[in-house]
Amino acid sequence: MLFNSFSYILLFLPAVLIIVAVAKRRGGPIAAQVAILIASIIFYAWFRWTNLVFLAASVLANWYLAKRIAGAKDETRKRWLQAGLIANIAYLCTFKYVNFLLGSLPFMHGHEHLIPDLEFPLGISFFTLTQIMYLVDCYERVVKPSSLFDHATFVSFFPYVISGPLATVKRTRKQFRNFGGTPGAYAPMIARGIYLFSLGLFKKTVCATAFSQIADYGFNNAVHRSSLETFIYSATYCFQLYFDFSGYSDMAIGTADMLGITIPRNFDAPLRSKSIIEYWRRWHVSLSSFITTYLYTPILRSFGKASLPKAMLATFLAMTIAGLWHGPSWNFVIFGVLHGVALALNSAWTKKSPIRLPGWFSWLLTFCFVDIAFIFFRSPTLAAAMQMLHDLFSVHHALSTSNLTAMRANFSWPIFGPPIAVGVATAFFGESSEQMAQEFTPTWKTTILSGAALTVAAVFMNSQISATFIYFKF
Repeated sequence: MLFNSFSYILLFLPAVLIIVAVAKRRGGPIAAQVAILIASIIFYAWFRWTNLVFLAASVLANWYLAKRIAGAKDETRKRWLQAGLIANIAYLCTFKYVNFLLGSLPFMHGHEHLIPDLEFPLGISFFTLTQIMYLVDCYERVVKPSSLFDHATFVSFFPYVISGPLATVKRTRKQFRNFGGTPGAYAPMIARGIYLFSLGLFKKTVCATAFSQIADYGFNNAVHRSSLETFIYSATYCFQLYFDFSGYSDMAIGTADMLGITIPRNFDAPLRSKSIIEYWRRWHVSLSSFITTYLYTPILRSFGKASLPKAMLATFLAMTIAGLWHGPSWNFVIFGVLHGVALALNSAWTKKSPIRLPGWFSWLLTFCFVDIAFIFFRSPTLAAAMQMLHDLFSVHHALSTSNLTAMRANFSWPIFGPPIAVGVATAFFGESSEQMAQEFTPTWKTTILSGAALTVAAVFMNSQISATFIYFKF
């Protein structure tokens, strides 16, 4: 079920909160954890029960590998880690990349793929990264191996199993005794969770939906787009993705808060960034942390003595891998390459150039780059992305609005105009969800805001115009 569904909001989540609280009161922390594990299994199986087979296989394999890593010595430990990393990467590639890689080989052009397309299990990209982090942390002795019970609970925890945020064992496992709430601290966490969940639901079902009306038209239906129109279409997709994914993250974090668990924050007003380095510190923060700790750092270490050119190359390689992680498409690879080049150049500029650009210009440059890179992220094919770029930089009818005029027949400004205005304002001004959650205290103001957000979101949900989360396909 989806976070933005009545079945989740009115049935599943309230039932889980009640059952977990009662289980903890009558049976203690272990009973509460059992309830959470069962709820997570039901949640994950709701989409397709066969998903459980693949999730369970991954959980069991990585639990076993962590035990072997911890029990071995010296080179044997390293070999077990290498085996674990290879196994996880191979597992992910089997579902997502085999046919993409085969189709990219020159001698395979025009031939049938060797294996049929596999419908990959929901959330495999996220729970695979979660377990890679776990194995590395066990190898580095940052954490001790978990029991199978704890490991299954950690990996399958329903607020983040499908689309993150990426959580670490070190931070999450020690909180398991808090399922069902900690005396004296639970009521504020529930209030904060409801508040954050309502904001996320509004972001997803109202703001993201409103921006999608323009973005989808521009990418799917518009022809002979002017430069102005192309920029508007790509910018609205940028806003759509931000509100869609940050909304999901807020709902995931809010759900976890209601259960007494704190999980990583994931967005901090990234569209206000004044450099691409700052952008990645604010955008998909848990993935950025993974890239830095588990990709960039090992790659840089493998180069020997660190230097700026080596750091730039490590950044480029890490971001290219991160781009491919999003899916089996050259568009995602190019998306990663663009950000890798931009981050490397930004790092060199920061360290070597005496010139400091004005704040407004730095923001504009960053936003335009992010906007252009997302053209590859959104376009269904490389050819479609290149056509969008051609239209963006074409001087022919650069300021024409003929497509926007034609779109007005299917676009309701009274319904979608206000959410777009609210979305633009909140993306660039005021407190972010991150700040609002950190500073949250239950007041009449926050209660009214939560109620209003939930009411408007419910209207949009009932209209059936709100779609599934974009990141579910990754």
